[in-house]
Amino acid sequence: MKLKQTKVLEPIRPTVRAVIFRNGDLLAQVKQKLGAAACLTLPGGKQDPGETAEEALIRECAEEVGTTVTVGPLLHVAEVFKTKADGKRHQLELLFACNVPDDYMPVMGPHPDPSQIGTIWASPVSRAAEFRPAYAAALTTTAPVYLGVFDG
Repeated sequence: MKLKQTKVLEPIRPTVRAVIFRNGDLLAQVKQKLGAAACLTLPGGKQDPGETAEEALIRECAEEVGTTVTVGPLLHVAEVFKTKADGKRHQLELLFACNVPDDYMPVMGPHPDPSQIGTIWASPVSRAAEFRPAYAAALTTTAPVYLGVFDG
């Protein structure tokens, strides 16, 4: 991905994502911006200064999907460039294997993302094209730790 003609916003944003499987499906947030098609994203978000990646992931999942996660090993690292009104946001995303309680049913948490309209279990195979960034294929195959660059 070449960004020479696009303004890249500072600073690079550290971001954490939870990869939570149950019966072959991924826990996903359903997001939809005004006038756009809905998409699926992994729970998680921006790491705050002074917060560890694990602390950020626990906080973000409590806020967005209404549960406490158990954070497991780091699975993947990816670079994501999200288009914003004033340029591209460069995110360094850390994807961790996580678990939720066995009785967890998908709900929206008390502080969902502004564009979040739901939380579901979704097949990363049959619904792969709906995931943003397009992590679904890497999560269902043997993939390297560094996944490369994605559009957000």
